[in-house]
Amino acid sequence: MSKPIIAGNPDFKRTVPAGETFVDVSEFFFDTIQGEGITLGHPAAFLRVQFCTQSCTFCDSQEVWRFGNSYTITELLDLIESSGLAQQLEKGQHLVLTGGSPLKQQKKLITLIEAFIHRFKFKPYIEVENECVLLPYDEMVDFVDCWNNSPKLENSGNVEMFRYQPNVLAKMSSLDNSWFKFVVGGEEEWQEIQEKFLDTNLIRRDQIILMPLGATREELQETRERAVQLAIREGVRYCTREHVILWDKKTGV
Repeated sequence: MSKPIIAGNPDFKRTVPAGETFVDVSEFFFDTIQGEGITLGHPAAFLRVQFCTQSCTFCDSQEVWRFGNSYTITELLDLIESSGLAQQLEKGQHLVLTGGSPLKQQKKLITLIEAFIHRFKFKPYIEVENECVLLPYDEMVDFVDCWNNSPKLENSGNVEMFRYQPNVLAKMSSLDNSWFKFVVGGEEEWQEIQEKFLDTNLIRRDQIILMPLGATREELQETRERAVQLAIREGVRYCTREHVILWDKKTGV
């Protein structure tokens, strides 16, 4: 089971000293695995930030990222040190910046990464979960080792003008360490991927990863065979939502 540093769903609001840089955090835990994407199965720590640009109907963490508290950079570094996470990251555990939407707080996260490197004298392997509606700063691009992009389709329930940003998609596709995870339930989603992303040359086919629609084990059971068959037919990657298969809808794992 994972080790919590900051528990999810806090029921109080903290105050931080005036003038200090802080990050709005929903939860922070480590000694688990990455459950999705190209690094699926790799040992990982998850820093989940508060707030998101989207409100997806199938989100499996919405009840967590809606809540949170502010932690200063120094507080977060002290927690990383006292918990033993710094040693785990140095041994190769990935640091996954997730949400919510990490790029809504990217200036603060850049400051956190810079401070981490200054204190611990190394940079951890960093993954970012990204819904592809905000452009990353150059400093963020330099720090990130793997972009787990998850553009939202019509099945997310979000309005197209807020979820579909061609300029951001083109930027993310230009990066060598960038992948695109699509949540699919069947043929309708693939047609949207084909028309909106491939026919427009916004992303490449070899960057695509299909994941089955569903935030619970029961829902995944109904959709994953269809997702597998779509991936085989179209010559793209498939991945499970391994954290859901292992722990169902439990958060903080």
